[in-house]
Amino acid sequence: MPPKLTEMQGRDYDVVVIGAGINGASTVRELALAGYRVLLVEKRDFAAGATSRSSRILHCGLRYFETPSPVTTFALHPLRFAGAMRMARAGMEARAELVEREPGRCKPFTMCFPIYPESPVCGWHLDVGFRLLRRLGPLEPPLDYRRLTKGFEAHLPFARHLRDPKGLRSVATYREYIMDWPDRLCVDAALDAQENGAEIRLFCQAEIIGRERGGWLVRLSDIERGEIAEIRAILVMNMAGTWIDEVNGGTMAGEAAPRLIRGTKGAHIAVRLPEAYRGFGIATIHRGGMPFYCLPSHDDYFYFGPTETPFDGDAGDVAATDEDIDFLLAEANFILPGLGLSRRNVAFTWAGVRPLTFDIRQPMGRRTREVHDLARAGRSGIFAMTAGPVMTHLSAGREMRRISEKHLKPPHASAGKQRANPPDHGLSGISSPLMENRRAAFRWAVSAEHARDLKGILYTRTGLAWRRHLTRGEVEEAAQSVADLLGWSREKTAGEVDKFIRYQKTVFRTGSDPMPERATTSAMGDIEAWNADTH
Repeated sequence: MPPKLTEMQGRDYDVVVIGAGINGASTVRELALAGYRVLLVEKRDFAAGATSRSSRILHCGLRYFETPSPVTTFALHPLRFAGAMRMARAGMEARAELVEREPGRCKPFTMCFPIYPESPVCGWHLDVGFRLLRRLGPLEPPLDYRRLTKGFEAHLPFARHLRDPKGLRSVATYREYIMDWPDRLCVDAALDAQENGAEIRLFCQAEIIGRERGGWLVRLSDIERGEIAEIRAILVMNMAGTWIDEVNGGTMAGEAAPRLIRGTKGAHIAVRLPEAYRGFGIATIHRGGMPFYCLPSHDDYFYFGPTETPFDGDAGDVAATDEDIDFLLAEANFILPGLGLSRRNVAFTWAGVRPLTFDIRQPMGRRTREVHDLARAGRSGIFAMTAGPVMTHLSAGREMRRISEKHLKPPHASAGKQRANPPDHGLSGISSPLMENRRAAFRWAVSAEHARDLKGILYTRTGLAWRRHLTRGEVEEAAQSVADLLGWSREKTAGEVDKFIRYQKTVFRTGSDPMPERATTSAMGDIEAWNADTH
């Protein structure tokens, strides 16, 4: 367990980073490497919001050119085209950097884009798009682009499942990557920061309460222990994702902070697919006019999604609704009718809320990553980042570091070391039937990686529950492995097991599980608003 919060009373920091999602963790790592005295605060756990609920695709940037009638759209809106070019270049650069840096967690596969006469994207659109991508980005890793116009079954073992084989005009194939387990990327970034002197407080609410001695007074509240401390920081980086507006509100008097977040919900369903799909994924534009994927996951699991619907309210533990599941199944069966998927095939689901940038003119928000200086709202020294996807977290951290350096020279020397090869401690053996391997991973998650509950152990730090729903026996094994470290009694241990099983059945519900009461948005949402906004 971490030291008492009261021991932090009155401490001074150069920077406080609020929010331990992937962009907050990347930011605190960069600041620690630069020598700043920095504190990372999170009201829940690492990667508790959008980071762990994304589509996990490390894409090449093609989606930024995906729009009906691209020639007309971009000719009439040259600024939109320039923005698409910038985002595509950033996507290609992020793809190259992350694949080189984390090869074990970026798994390549062949993406397939089927094209029909009625498809909003034509074959030549993709030809031009990939020529642009080759010019915009690094040569490595390669795109491996080609467009098949015949002999589909000879090249694609699952081709017989595609709809309307006689109407299929071509299939574009190219290399993409899946970020296996982005939660772990977040944990490792935060631990890198800690290795370089950063402090970490999880399950701790941060409230900005006012100015004091040239800095910001921040009240910290330990959610479990009920302890409170007040600390000071010269700069505050609000990286709280969907909760950014809540953090900016606080209890400060004076002018209200502007609204920065437009949340949109994305849901996915995971199913088992035949061996023919191994090493492949499918990309298309669904019948509502938005990107839709079939993506490889662990073992023989694949997932379909995402949805895109407006979301207001608390994004914590958001789940897929019945409408989400039905919509995703309908679209999956539309592109792959040969599979004949139904609710009984849905092994588990998940949903998250994207913290996009609020814009009154764009009902579904702006997707471009933006940093907001709150000086105009009387909050000089407070910055917030919106719409930062997982795949660009490395550059996001560097951007926040540059902003810090403009306002505050790093006063402390730093060796700038990074954990090039962090200890494994059983992580590679979590799927092994050998109990000692799994037990080592569970205990390390608690003793060295700040885990405080079974969700943090089984989803965030070991990733075991992301592979499939766990049995009660497996959850009990994990709970009993760490009970002594967390001070759990026999009754508390049993209660934590029950709590995790309920969480798994509601937040990651199967196709047959009842809909949780808190899930309240439909999958189709305001498609007209999206089309008006994006297209």
